[in-house]
Amino acid sequence: MPLFGKFYSLVLLVPFLSFTPSLAQSAADGPDFYRLNDVASHSALNMRSGPNAASRIVGKIPADADGLADFGCVGGLDADQSASATAAQRQAALKTRWCKIGYKRIIGWSAAQFLTEGTGPDAFNGGGRLSALAGSEWQLRDFAGVPVTENAWIAFKGDDLVSGLGGCNRFSGKVSVKKGKFSIGPLAMTKMACPPEMMETEQDFSRALAATQSITATHLILALFDKENQLLATLTRRDAD
Repeated sequence: MPLFGKFYSLVLLVPFLSFTPSLAQSAADGPDFYRLNDVASHSALNMRSGPNAASRIVGKIPADADGLADFGCVGGLDADQSASATAAQRQAALKTRWCKIGYKRIIGWSAAQFLTEGTGPDAFNGGGRLSALAGSEWQLRDFAGVPVTENAWIAFKGDDLVSGLGGCNRFSGKVSVKKGKFSIGPLAMTKMACPPEMMETEQDFSRALAATQSITATHLILALFDKENQLLATLTRRDAD
């Protein structure tokens, strides 16, 4: 008996999603690029899904890498605290600081103590900063480094509209950016039964969208993060030349 079911009327998928946009902006006091520092030549630096050593590894960077994209850091000391701190305090604080970086179109977190200002050329190759999502379409690539084999995507239309494919069913709704808040939804979705693999992707994609509170976007890569700065999913531009 086939798993494909009847096509039903639209139903609500996600009641409301809201997150603050951070469209691939590096920290105001950070460099344009990083290079690795104090990493053994035979080793590599881990890129993780979140800003801590317990998070999943999503990529590895060779010891001689330069041109790593800078998308901002968390933890450690801010500029004012650093100015008044001793050298020992600054060194200790550096070990609690993590930076969101890009390498070979992977976005993840790495320990700041192994990063220093780089010179390029760009080793991320993400197509440069994206200032607005309107008019762009994105293909789901992975869930925090776990590849996605099913077809799922989202398109940001004009007039504050969004649409896409969850894996099995299509969805549509509203999107807006107001006073520093990015909101999407409520979303309506068709209700059709599909093979288990498609339905699993759809459920995971829906959960990722619902948990998203910040994003990092370049012209070719879109990364979704939750309230704990954990990477939820990475998407690639599907309407690019």
